[in-house]
Amino acid sequence: MLSVWGPCTALSPDASGGVAHAGARLLVVDLDLSERLSVEAARAALAPYRHSGSHCIFLLRDMSSRSQIQANALGATDILPAEVSTAVLLDRVGLLLAPPGQSDAAAALGQRFVAASAGLSDLMGAAQAGAGLPMQAIEDSVTALNRAADGGDLNAWLDMVWRHDDATYQHCLLVSGLAAAFAHRLGFREADRRLIVEAAVLHDIGKARIPIDILRKPARLSAEEREVMREHPRIGHDMLVAQGGFAPMVLTAVLSHHEYLDGSGYPHGLNGGDIPDPVRIITICDVYAALIERRSYKPPMPPGDAYAVLVAMGGKLDRDLVRVFGEVVLDAAIVRLGQYGKPILHRAAEDAA
Repeated sequence: MLSVWGPCTALSPDASGGVAHAGARLLVVDLDLSERLSVEAARAALAPYRHSGSHCIFLLRDMSSRSQIQANALGATDILPAEVSTAVLLDRVGLLLAPPGQSDAAAALGQRFVAASAGLSDLMGAAQAGAGLPMQAIEDSVTALNRAADGGDLNAWLDMVWRHDDATYQHCLLVSGLAAAFAHRLGFREADRRLIVEAAVLHDIGKARIPIDILRKPARLSAEEREVMREHPRIGHDMLVAQGGFAPMVLTAVLSHHEYLDGSGYPHGLNGGDIPDPVRIITICDVYAALIERRSYKPPMPPGDAYAVLVAMGGKLDRDLVRVFGEVVLDAAIVRLGQYGKPILHRAAEDAA
């Protein structure tokens, strides 16, 4: 959850080397301070940070004065109850790590990013545990994403997402942010925008049931692993149907976001007429997000190059929607489509990319 703010390592205070991790900007201490051995271990582990200027949040199971005094003595710069919600904890971390002199607009976007990330964390956690999906968390994420799209600063959103250290979360936040911006550019009314973004938030929910060693493999998947991964649309669709309460369009997008107009996609090999526009929108965002993601085994593709890949896919994607999507992810003055559908990128755009 905390990797939303960048690379994050979880360590036991009595592990070899303790928590002396060079360059750490913030520590979150989750220990039972009523146990003497925990206090002693924390004192030794946190000693290198006592005067380093790093922020240190303590999560306390007991918010008594005695426990808070103990936490302060160990170097706490902030104290929260251990049962604090995901949203509150992420928001507090964001405030502590915010750069000095941050503008009001940047701070507001950061808060929306935290709200969307917290909702996604609750959503994925429930799916992994086999519990009912939290409808309020979905609603909060959709609202935050649409309000962020209203602000129009897609690049700032992408910069925040790229800091996320978890590939699955990074991808979902990229697709959701792109979908919100795309729906805004297409001029959809609020109700339709909410459905598009809800579908984007949920499109990969089936990955919560994919084995973790496949989901987080730091290299390309084998053919066998890809077959397992290709089951996630069916898994996600079945999860939503079993719970009930999701719009038919959302269910269709979750099941069919890997379908292509020429019939070469999966799981059903649908053709153009069988794929509704909202699904086409999610698919474009999904493909583009996969190209610009930061992965350990590949660098992100520059925006101009990633958009050129979309255009080169030809009949697999909706050409008209791809054209409008170019106006979302690239400056309209930079990209225009030639009569054969090939993107013409001016030198200024290539330099910027």
